[in-house]
Amino acid sequence: MRVTANEIRKMFLGFFTQNGHKEIGNASLVPKNDPTLLIINSGMAPIKSFFTGESIPPNRRLCNIQRCVRTNDIENVGDPHHLTFFEMMGNWSIGDYFKKESIRLSWNLIKDAFGFDISKISVTVFGGDEKIPNVPPDVESMEIWSNFLPDERIVPLGADSNFWGPAGDTGPCGPCTEVFYDRGLEKGCGKSDCGPECECGRFLEIWNAGVFMQYYLHEDGSFSNLPLLSVDAGAGIERFSFALQEASSIYETDVFLPLFQVIGSKINLNEHERSARILADHARTTVFMIADGIFPGKTKREYVLRRIMRRVLLHVNLLGIDSAIFLEIAKATTQSLAHHYPLLIKNNGLTQEIIRSETISFAKVLSKGLREFDKIVFKSDSNVVSGEDAFKLHDTLGFPLELTKEIAESRNMSVNISDYLTLLNEQRNKSRL
Repeated sequence: MRVTANEIRKMFLGFFTQNGHKEIGNASLVPKNDPTLLIINSGMAPIKSFFTGESIPPNRRLCNIQRCVRTNDIENVGDPHHLTFFEMMGNWSIGDYFKKESIRLSWNLIKDAFGFDISKISVTVFGGDEKIPNVPPDVESMEIWSNFLPDERIVPLGADSNFWGPAGDTGPCGPCTEVFYDRGLEKGCGKSDCGPECECGRFLEIWNAGVFMQYYLHEDGSFSNLPLLSVDAGAGIERFSFALQEASSIYETDVFLPLFQVIGSKINLNEHERSARILADHARTTVFMIADGIFPGKTKREYVLRRIMRRVLLHVNLLGIDSAIFLEIAKATTQSLAHHYPLLIKNNGLTQEIIRSETISFAKVLSKGLREFDKIVFKSDSNVVSGEDAFKLHDTLGFPLELTKEIAESRNMSVNISDYLTLLNEQRNKSRL
């Protein structure tokens, strides 16, 4: 029987409240009193002060489902599992339990509460890293996991994979241990040493069983010990749905079904898979950012939204369909998630108005940019857009590099990014004189 996303919500919160965790509400995407962060990008970000000891939590054990936005992997959106907006199921221990109990709870959650096939589960732990020589390998977590899994499915990795944080430039952080689900040989690269560290897609990270908050990272790059040993654990609803529903991608789960019904009525989903996924993900992100009071602009988080919205509109243009589809996907997003986020209904009129306004203003920029791009292609004797031409599009028309790359890709071309960045840095240096 297929477990729905709504059932996953209930099962997750039910499991942790039954294990002594207090459910707390989810926060706005706009950080409060946190200049280190543009947008809430993790479940623990809104409650960071609990981990530092600056605020007193309502309970030592907490859980919730938090809306989040991350754009560091935006160029990977369109593959089977990357998103910019996601819902993070989180559980925390603020100075209560630590590694042993966190791993035990995680094991019980995936094995008993959700019934994952344990033969397909592997985990990673922090194995030490010369980049942070003062932090030792997490031998304790390796030993705890050995009570549940064979050693060959306990994989030590470096800081890039298994040292998390902080949620901003400074703040609480520590080693972490992550749970991976093996989707099967046919989903992978076929190499004999394929494992959780491989990026082929066979092994899907479904759960961070614990960021073990032991340290505080300071602006100078140094670490100090936190006053409390705490745990930040969690998983995206979308990833859990992907694994439990045995879908081919996140976008084929019930989370995205209402959105793809809209998109599929306009285009052939099989022929335009990547663009369809970008439309669905970015429209969801747009709806939530606007509902939280973020409007498209030229700076900071406002530019993050503008970048996302304009990527939607570029793909709409490349697909040759009416831009009104943006409004339709936004409406479907609101209707499918309003039960959990009433603010979407409350701000629906504003959301529609801003999408219309940005669609109109970007149409002018896009039209000019495409004309200039056509001139570049006409005069070029290669399939590479020079850094000079890409910079000209950016500097004279305000055409972002990522859009130039998207257009180039649609025409089987690439962009000389190295030369583009050189020119961009030269311009920035001149502006400082």
